[in-house]
Amino acid sequence: MIKTSIAFAALSVMAIPAFAQEVTYGSLSFDYTNTSPEGGSEDDATSVVLEGEGEYTNGQFLIGAGITNDKFELEDFFEFTVRTLDVYAAYAITPEALVGAGYTNRNFDDGRFDDDINGFDVFGQYQTDAFGVAINYSRPDEDFDDFDITTFYAQAEVAPGVTLGGIVESISDIDGEAYLLSAEYDAGAIFGRGYYLSATEGDFAIFGARGAYRFDPAISLTGGFETTSGDDFFEYTALSVGGEYAFAAGVAVSARYTNIDSDNGGGGDAFALGLTYEFGARQRLDRNMSDAASDDLETGFFGLQPNFGFGLLPSGPFGFI
Repeated sequence: MIKTSIAFAALSVMAIPAFAQEVTYGSLSFDYTNTSPEGGSEDDATSVVLEGEGEYTNGQFLIGAGITNDKFELEDFFEFTVRTLDVYAAYAITPEALVGAGYTNRNFDDGRFDDDINGFDVFGQYQTDAFGVAINYSRPDEDFDDFDITTFYAQAEVAPGVTLGGIVESISDIDGEAYLLSAEYDAGAIFGRGYYLSATEGDFAIFGARGAYRFDPAISLTGGFETTSGDDFFEYTALSVGGEYAFAAGVAVSARYTNIDSDNGGGGDAFALGLTYEFGARQRLDRNMSDAASDDLETGFFGLQPNFGFGLLPSGPFGFI
């Protein structure tokens, strides 16, 4: 799936002037994607996502909040919406060390079934200009004690513009761990990122690459590739190509086309247009690395699924595939 964003600077004006200098990060986006199954024999799938997030810093304290409305619709057949609201607070013990906790409400609605679950997470990180490590423990449903997720994050800049990263996720009552390894280059006109996702138990792997070439500060050409291997998941190959034009600071218009090809069926084409806006820098390493992993997986099959808001894979914990 391709996901492009129409984003607005609304969060930058939500804070009253006296606090404006304390808002360190903000974004608000509207994402639309249409996917047509291969051969045109099935209904189109549409994804519409509204998402916003902001962080406010006061001395050593950090307060953040986010909201997402992810609607997935299979034309004339099925509609499913996931609404997520989360808030969190953290304290910087030192400029490098941050600890905190958050609360999340998720609503699942398919037109017939409407249910809310409430959960929490605790997190900590240590981050410098050269490297960072983080841990997040979450219980997506506080009433379901047997389901919790522990995720470890690590990244390091090993050379100018070159960053290596790794995420390892463990889910209670599921054997093994899921992990995503990445290598990224971002310098001058070139951005490139390769990734590899697999699990210690099971025979499947997803690997791919995405990148951009910046002709100038305003115009970029983007592309992506993803494929799979193993006996525990169907094989496919996904290719995407697109472009981006930045017409103001932090604001850009983009377009992207993706083709997913599979010998087992399930292939198709996706096309999307949009705008993006973002200001500041998010302080939480776990969220930054999770967002990068989500951007990786947008190109292929998992990008076609509604985002449940937890787990390394966008459509939920890896044990559900």
